[in-house]
Amino acid sequence: MKIFYCTCVAFLLHGQNLLLNPGFENWNGGLPDYWTGDSGIALFQESGIVYEGSFSARESLYTQLQSDADLLQGRFSVQPNIWYTFSMKIYDDDPAGQVRQAVYWYPDGSAWSSVYSDDTTVWQELVLDVLSPPDAESALVMIRAYDIASNWDGDAIFFLDGAEFRASDKQPPLVLRAWHTPMNPGPDTSISVYAWVTDNGTIVADTLFFGVNNLYNIYDLTHTIMYNDTCVFHIPEQTSGDTVFYFMKFVDDEGLICYSDTAACYIGEVACNLNELYYDASGTDTSCFIELYRAQGGSLDGFSVTGISGSSGAAYVTIDLHGCSIPPDGFFVIAQDPSVPNADTVTGNANLQNGPDNVELRYHGIPVDALGYGELDGWHFSGEWLPASDVSSGHVLGRYPDGHDTDNNYNDFHDYTLRTPGTPNPYVSVQEAAVPHRSPKPAGYCIISGMPCSMVTSDRGDYPISVYNCIGQQVLYLVHAGRPILLPAGVYFLRFNRSNLTLTKLVVVK
Repeated sequence: MKIFYCTCVAFLLHGQNLLLNPGFENWNGGLPDYWTGDSGIALFQESGIVYEGSFSARESLYTQLQSDADLLQGRFSVQPNIWYTFSMKIYDDDPAGQVRQAVYWYPDGSAWSSVYSDDTTVWQELVLDVLSPPDAESALVMIRAYDIASNWDGDAIFFLDGAEFRASDKQPPLVLRAWHTPMNPGPDTSISVYAWVTDNGTIVADTLFFGVNNLYNIYDLTHTIMYNDTCVFHIPEQTSGDTVFYFMKFVDDEGLICYSDTAACYIGEVACNLNELYYDASGTDTSCFIELYRAQGGSLDGFSVTGISGSSGAAYVTIDLHGCSIPPDGFFVIAQDPSVPNADTVTGNANLQNGPDNVELRYHGIPVDALGYGELDGWHFSGEWLPASDVSSGHVLGRYPDGHDTDNNYNDFHDYTLRTPGTPNPYVSVQEAAVPHRSPKPAGYCIISGMPCSMVTSDRGDYPISVYNCIGQQVLYLVHAGRPILLPAGVYFLRFNRSNLTLTKLVVVK
């Protein structure tokens, strides 16, 4: 069993109580601050029966309607896929009633405790441990009173104190991001799946499950490479026309488990790409467009363009291209309005959201190309490897050369001031004439096999990089900073794009 360690930054706030006025110390207008109650309960500031502090809340139930007996606080922000503990102290010496807790998640979901308060003359603690849903954004906590008298007379009294809602000390692993390369592999290409995973302890086991065209017959494998907090799996070559579905499982040293979302990968290069994107016009958005490129053109049956929200990760618009065709010149322009030159189809949906955001080109619903734009900082990025820049108003994102795809948005898309819908994008150096001075490369590098190219250089101007062995054979051709350097231990030589006549020594160790 492979063991690897992850540094966790997501759980630093586990000690913070998210509830306000948790001890019911502060009251205003006859109610405890920040708490609200249904009309079927009455709340009173209590100084005689107190667990801690100066006051507690005395709750009187006087309704026969169960739906009218809740005490609530919320909504407050939470993180998805996190264990939370909702606890509180209850004094319940009234045999006519009992209470239990619940948590409502937004936008969807709820969790109810199976434990009710007991009749006793001492304070008792009720604890509810809950895992927030994958889409959780906020939460509301609820304390529900129940009449359990034989005649349901709607009469019971409880005392409440010491409420807490906080992230638990024990947390399952968390998949911060998962992606694969190539985005659209050919039948003779293995699929590299990357998972960026964190945990507040140690992850002791990982498994990738995949199926071909369905998930009824599942294969499983473990990671082949691990660097920092990213593990890499390799799915073997598959047949053209198939779709590979996959998801991952991670287990930590506390026995807690998490699963990634299920992703899909279409096998067979469709040779069609997002090529130019204009989404933020000066002033009111007009003349926005999405340009596709495929050499020699061809039918777009089965293709669609989908906008993916950077804030929620959900699709917010889809443009169905069934029945459309790319002209022989290779360019197809989806225009917001007829003012866009060389428009092949017109739809208001071509005005995509400003960044950070994403757009995907899909074939029969499976992403075959994707572009995310914006600084990689806490938003839902569904693009390729690293995001492109979120260009300023009036600028466009475009590939150079047209259709050139290295599976890395940062390398592939450039910030242009000139819009060229339906025609080739300009030579990149026209846009990047002022290249800042860079220090000379060091005499050599020493890395561990499997580390990404960024350990050598993340400057996209250095790519492509050719790697040669000691007898002058080219053994690798590295096109972007995210590619792992998969080489046996030994001595090699690098040739950077900016220094074609200079070789730099590379030592690879296991």
